[in-house]
Amino acid sequence: MKVSDYMMSINNEIQSEILMTTMEEIVPKNSLFRKIDKYIDFTFIRDKVKDLYCENNGRPSIDPVVLFKLVFIQALDGIKSMRKTCEKIKVDAEYRWFVAIPFGKETPHFSTFSKNYERRFKDSDIFEEIFVEIVNQAIKYNLVDGTTFYTDSTHKKANANKNKFDDEIVKVVKERRKWLEDEINEERIKQGRKPFEYKDETEEKHIKVSATDKEAGYYHRDNKEKGFMYLDHRTVDDKCNIIVDAYITKGNVHDSEPFINRCEYIKEKYGFIIKNYALDSAYLTLDIKKFFIDNSIFGVFGYRRYGTQESRKEKNKYKYDKELDVYVERETGEILEYNGLIDKLGYKKYQNLDKTKIVRRHLHEEWNEKFKENRLSEFGKKLYQGRKEHVERSFADSKQNHGYRYAMYKGVEKNQNYTWLICAAQNMKNIAIKNDNVGKKPLLLSSIIYNFIKILKNIISLNQKFYS
Repeated sequence: MKVSDYMMSINNEIQSEILMTTMEEIVPKNSLFRKIDKYIDFTFIRDKVKDLYCENNGRPSIDPVVLFKLVFIQALDGIKSMRKTCEKIKVDAEYRWFVAIPFGKETPHFSTFSKNYERRFKDSDIFEEIFVEIVNQAIKYNLVDGTTFYTDSTHKKANANKNKFDDEIVKVVKERRKWLEDEINEERIKQGRKPFEYKDETEEKHIKVSATDKEAGYYHRDNKEKGFMYLDHRTVDDKCNIIVDAYITKGNVHDSEPFINRCEYIKEKYGFIIKNYALDSAYLTLDIKKFFIDNSIFGVFGYRRYGTQESRKEKNKYKYDKELDVYVERETGEILEYNGLIDKLGYKKYQNLDKTKIVRRHLHEEWNEKFKENRLSEFGKKLYQGRKEHVERSFADSKQNHGYRYAMYKGVEKNQNYTWLICAAQNMKNIAIKNDNVGKKPLLLSSIIYNFIKILKNIISLNQKFYS
């Protein structure tokens, strides 16, 4: 029989039949929202917010779990606005099942959450507490290793026209490294020289301030879109890509600026013992290198070139002898000795007898050599490769599936609060899918096996002798 032998049918069914069914039957068994409801305990939200409600006065409120589930639905399905989310909840059985509001009952108005935000949640820590609790639930499911992390930043377009701004001149205090200043002066005293007098210095900077969102920072980087942005400085765990931190700043804040504080936050909040870290070259600063060394963290940074091609070529003519603290010219064997001079930035000067050949070496040049060794090691290469598979993939998931390309709100604080909830929703999805796959693929280990492997990894890590 040919395709042309079939008679065309027309569907004339009238959509007014009364159906006798239940919400349980309507919602698909493999629904993501079913999985999330199964593996995520939302009851903690009521305990977290109970002090924000009056116990014996006022009108009955909407269940706070329902309120926050509205935001989770919006984030999970990447819906552009709360208005659109609440419109869909009216007709979507899956959403109604998730918030436990059956057909025939009124769903919340789109302004409900925003009013509660302004009147009740705005100045509280509830958003951060929800995010942290979801991470803790991931830890209980053994989805977080807590030793290896990846950090990067991504920009979100602010709700601001990039062509409408005011030029302002601001005075900025130049960053000082007091620990380095002390070490430099110690070296000068050791060499019989007078210590430097360091003091705060200010510089004037011209910045663009948005006319519509004054807290958004003007973002301009090579080969990237320019405009007013917010930055999400995100950290993810190596094991299952759980987001353990998402910190919002203005778009003109350098990636490395909040890094150490956020590392300390992660350690304090979850009790992690950080052992390995992979970062791109933007984080390759003295302070971060010192932080890694002080905390015995194996750090890998992206490759960065220092100086000009000529200066690098010139320095490569010499080899440093650590034992004698001299540079030796590779071709002639001529020795360049340290002359006891060190500048305010921490560079020591090495020169030959007639002072015609000079090489500068930083007080902590060995740190560069150490992290170069890390980057070129087999473990280091594998660790750095993990950035693409973890933090960059996490950003891609946020932007592609969870409406993360644009900042829906103005101001750092409000964007931070909603970022906690969006990343909590992304973690919920991750937790639910990983746990649901247990029967198909043994992704979750029993606690005994997991702890055994963790101890084994610690022993291997110690034996690798990354730090002398």
